[in-house]
Formats: sequence, C-alpha cells, structure tokens
Amino acid sequence: MINVDIFKTLKMGVTNCYLLKCRDGYLLIDTSFPEYFGKFLEELKRIEVDPLEIKYLLLTHHHDDHAGFAARLKEISGCRIIIHNNAIAALRDGVMISTNKPLNWRVNITMAIFNKVKHRNFKIPPVTIDNSDLIINGEEDNIVKQIGLNGKILYTPGHTVDSISVVLSNGDAFVGDICMNFLNFCGIHYRPIWLYNQELVFNSWTQIIDSGARIIYPAHGKHFNVTELIKYKNIYANKINPI
Repeated sequence: MINVDIFKTLKMGVTNCYLLKCRDGYLLIDTSFPEYFGKFLEELKRIEVDPLEIKYLLLTHHHDDHAGFAARLKEISGCRIIIHNNAIAALRDGVMISTNKPLNWRVNITMAIFNKVKHRNFKIPPVTIDNSDLIINGEEDNIVKQIGLNGKILYTPGHTVDSISVVLSNGDAFVGDICMNFLNFCGIHYRPIWLYNQELVFNSWTQIIDSGARIIYPAHGKHFNVTELIKYKNIYANKINPI
C-alpha cells in the first residue's frame, strides 16, 4: 500500500479538493464549480502534476461545488469516477437533488446572498457513468485497496443521500460536506450548512469517529481534530431540536 502521509490540498474557491498519491498516479477527491476547471489545470501545472496522472476521481456527493468539472476532467484524463449509487441519476442529469434545507436562518440568509452574487443555478455539465467507473452502496474497503491505498470508504448520508467519506488507516478523513469548518459565524459547529436529515448527520459522524479518524479534512474550511467532532456530537445528541 502507498503511504499518503503527505497529500496536496487544492483550494478551488470555497471548495477544498484533495490530491492523494495512489497506484500508478493520483486520486482526486472532489472538484469545484464548473468555472474553476481552468484554475484547476493551472494549479496542477504549478505542482507539476499532469492531468493524465489523475487515475481516479472520488466525488463525495453530486452538488455543483463538488462535481462541477467532473465531466471535463474525465474527458481529458480518462479517470475512473468513484461515487455512491445514489449519485448516478443526479450526475447524469446535471442537477441537484432538492431535498435539503438550511441548518438555520443565518445560513439561509448568508447562502441566499452568496447564490445571488454568484448567479448560481445548481447545474453542472452532465457526467456519464460507464462500466469503468466504481459504484458503491455502503462501506467499502476493496476499492481503496484496489487503487493502492490503505483505508475505507464510508457511506455518510445526512447532508445528501449520496454522501461518502474516505478514512485512511493513518487517521486522515476526507469527509466532503458531512462535516464543515465554514461560516462559523452562523453557529454551525461543524454541521453541514444544508442537510436533509440531521439525525443521519450525527449517525455519520459516529461512523467517522468509530472508523479511527484523527484529523478531519472537510471540503469547506480548515482541517480540525476529531475531538472537536466528538465534543459537538455529544452536545447536540442531548438536544431535542439541535438545529
């Protein structure tokens, strides 16, 4: 297995993309909005990585700030996409599943302003999923081992129905949006700013904690120690309405 103690964080706007060395090349975790593809190629050039070296693209979920340029990257690199089965239809149609609600009123106002300024339409170029791609339904460690890493993929719903996370044996956990360190003035305390089921969010946090995670690497905001996740999970677990 490949040692991934060192990896690259590519900051694409508000989204952190993570580039991990794997067998015969790299695994990229998430993309950003469609318009960041040019910046992404520039960043690869800066760190001396050829797009053709990206052999796998894992999408933690189908939202436009995570899968925005997935189709273009697959087209030029031939990378194999790793997703949850629940993401297939949304990626194929290039749309967002609209079951989410804002965590609280502060998030609602903040994101309304952001989306208006950005002229966000929540759509992406459709992503074709074929037989070369790797689809998961639950916890999965064979795929991770197959690409030369030591760890597992977890199904971590709550933010979306297709959310997945990667936890490596060294304790690094790449969690997409199931945990955030972002818009802290909105009082999120590491929760997703948008979600469809908060109980599932906390269940997913338990999975991540129990999997041996030590450092949480979210798609939005700075990394943090798992002890923070444990603390806030315990706080909110005792509240009737944690939102």
